[in-house]
Amino acid sequence: MSTHDSIAGDHAYQKTLRWWDGFTISLSIPAALFIVIGYAMGSLGAWTAIALAFAVAVIACLQNYVYSEMAGMFGDKVGGISMYANQGWRTRTTLAGPVATFGYWFSWSSSLAIYGLQIGTLVQAEWFPDQIWTFSTGLAEIGFPHIVALAVLVLGWGLNVLGMRPAMSIMYVTGVLILIPIAVFAAAPFFSGEWSLANLHWNLSASGFPAWQTVLAWMFVMAWSVYGIEAVASFVPEFRDTIRDSRIALRLAGFFVLAVYFMVPLGVGGLVQQEEIAENPVTFYLQAFDRLIPGSDWLMTICLIAGLMLMMVMTTAAGGRVLHGSALEGLTIRQLGELNKAKVPARAMSLDLLVNVVLIVFVGDALAVIVAGIMGYLICHILSLTGFINLRRDQPDAERPIRLGRQWVYIAGFLAALDTVILLVGIASTEITGYGGIKEVIIGILVLSLSIVLYVYRQLKQEKQPITWRHPALNSTPAAADTPEAPHGEDRVTIGEKE
Repeated sequence: MSTHDSIAGDHAYQKTLRWWDGFTISLSIPAALFIVIGYAMGSLGAWTAIALAFAVAVIACLQNYVYSEMAGMFGDKVGGISMYANQGWRTRTTLAGPVATFGYWFSWSSSLAIYGLQIGTLVQAEWFPDQIWTFSTGLAEIGFPHIVALAVLVLGWGLNVLGMRPAMSIMYVTGVLILIPIAVFAAAPFFSGEWSLANLHWNLSASGFPAWQTVLAWMFVMAWSVYGIEAVASFVPEFRDTIRDSRIALRLAGFFVLAVYFMVPLGVGGLVQQEEIAENPVTFYLQAFDRLIPGSDWLMTICLIAGLMLMMVMTTAAGGRVLHGSALEGLTIRQLGELNKAKVPARAMSLDLLVNVVLIVFVGDALAVIVAGIMGYLICHILSLTGFINLRRDQPDAERPIRLGRQWVYIAGFLAALDTVILLVGIASTEITGYGGIKEVIIGILVLSLSIVLYVYRQLKQEKQPITWRHPALNSTPAAADTPEAPHGEDRVTIGEKE
């Protein structure tokens, strides 16, 4: 067994997952397509939305390739790309790790309330349209969708704290269900006789802002969901064959999202007029599905709910692992670094539950914090991509069971620069998409600042030692005879590089 395949101590996860489990986890990202893309098509026209969604999917796919090398290097690190950012920046500043961790965690955590409320709205519209009662908590108006959201939050949390296999069971079921509308919308419209090029439009000028600014503002919003295919990296320590399973899962997720984010918007965009989409950017899918399969709007509702539930289960699992990994690395409070008897981070996932209950009960509309989440998420990606470059520079001879070609250093640099531009333009252009504003940007800054406060508290109060602002550089570990090879010959892969 290689060093990448072992995790010592009581903090060890059970290595029960295979690459197809990782791919199933990534199915939650195409599920988010049915929430985000309708707003873009209604505002910008179908052709514009398709082009932007596909462009963001290409970026996400390339980023997953970069992360596959880092997953091979740090197969024992819990927390996915936020831990890769920490490893890549630790010799320059230890603050990158806490910031990346909290940026990543808050992005995923705050989305739980959003998806829960979407489920509640769908349930109310399809089966309980008369349940329009509300009551006030003093800060927000609570109705039927909020109660449903709280129920599915607790359900998702409960499945996760029981262990990874129960969580995977519900992911398999919901994953199969979300594949139904994906397959139908990707193929059936073209044979329906109702699909028309006349329904596909370019409408970048509708926002009243320059086209380049509109493009980047919408890419900012889309990145929040599409980039999420990297979530597979959060489960790398749980793969049975760490290198092979993580490599296949990360890359297959990238190729799948490329196909889905092109074919599904193309199919449904040619089926429905832009005005219809703009009026009902989420529920228009129900009518479109019913046109393809008469009398089946209820099935589409169930599939959408299943996809959102898949997102919630995956998000709880990934977010909890990020906080747990951060605690193990000494980046946040020690209490989050524990696993329960089922070998999952129940404490960290319970914090997710608490945060989202507060958002639902006292904020009401969880979309109010979406800008804060996206901002932290993009910062995490930027730190992870630049961390890849730092590692290539600082540890050129380190063992890399999955080694990308030299050109990927430049690709990672380009992606980091592009994400930075998307971040800066996105937070300055929230009026274009209608998601949040300056208040939400301030919330994001406060969340990231809290990460540094907790890091300082961990060092001074819990570890009782001076704050470490940077770690000394590690000696590079040769990938030759002195280092044990990976347990399977096929796991050592060099891609596009002449040795």
